[in-house]
Amino acid sequence: MAQGAILVVGSLNMDQVVRVTRMPVVGETLLGAGSLKLVPGGKGANQAVAMARLGGQVAMAGRVGRDPFGERLLDALETERIDASLIVADQDEASGVAFIFLSPDGDNSIIVAAGANMQVGEDEEQFARILAVLRQASALVLQLEIPIETVKRLTKAAAEIGIPVILNLAPAQSLPRATLSEVSVLILNETEASILSGQRVESVEDARIVAAVLQGYGIKTVVITLGAHGALLVTIDDAGKMHNIYQAAPRVSVVDTTAAGDCFVGALTVALTEGQPPEDALRFAVHASALKVTKFGAQSGLPMREEVLASYHS
Repeated sequence: MAQGAILVVGSLNMDQVVRVTRMPVVGETLLGAGSLKLVPGGKGANQAVAMARLGGQVAMAGRVGRDPFGERLLDALETERIDASLIVADQDEASGVAFIFLSPDGDNSIIVAAGANMQVGEDEEQFARILAVLRQASALVLQLEIPIETVKRLTKAAAEIGIPVILNLAPAQSLPRATLSEVSVLILNETEASILSGQRVESVEDARIVAAVLQGYGIKTVVITLGAHGALLVTIDDAGKMHNIYQAAPRVSVVDTTAAGDCFVGALTVALTEGQPPEDALRFAVHASALKVTKFGAQSGLPMREEVLASYHS
């Protein structure tokens, strides 16, 4: 891994997407609209690709199966010039897959069969290789589609050597306070914030209250995404002063919301590792994720940096 690259440790899934007129109810069979689409995805891989397209130098660690999906998932990363040397082809498990039902308004329902993703960090040889390159990283980016124990161990290791940890709490799960206190930037949506804090998030003001609560866990920066309503970033500067920064989202025509959150994480990470001020980083991330929802597919719909910058003036 190149010195100063962003290290992503996370999931790779082959998304199997079916368009539906509405979501089926229990016991019902619906005919999909059009053909099955296969699109490279997985929260970790989506975030890695988003960072690469937005100007970041990226390496990724994870696991795939020894199957055609695994080969295609690796090809997708290499096409984006992402260092995939820390990705292992698992001997026993199949590549992860996600079954996505996409409605006409762009919303989705997703079921993930994790496969090899749930072996990330269980292989001590791979884990040792990840630790060996961690010192060279500008930041460590994690999500929760890999084993929680791996997330905890990597967060602790990064904190001990002073590498900032960006954690996307998705899919929503509880984590020990000790682990959360080692996180530099916590990114979560309204649902995830509600689950973690025990308080409902239904407005920007709710988000401000919950972000302050979560900062009490020892997290320097908490970011709560609010879908079409933008995002809120709460951070403490070096002087100990708290800043509440809100960024509204531009209005766009929604095609597919898949990976919008991953795009946000990728964009925010790139901007922060470049040293952009929090308000500029938040603006960049909100505009990037807004562009994502205008295009079909997880990785296929992720925007380029020039598109995001141009969207500021559109």
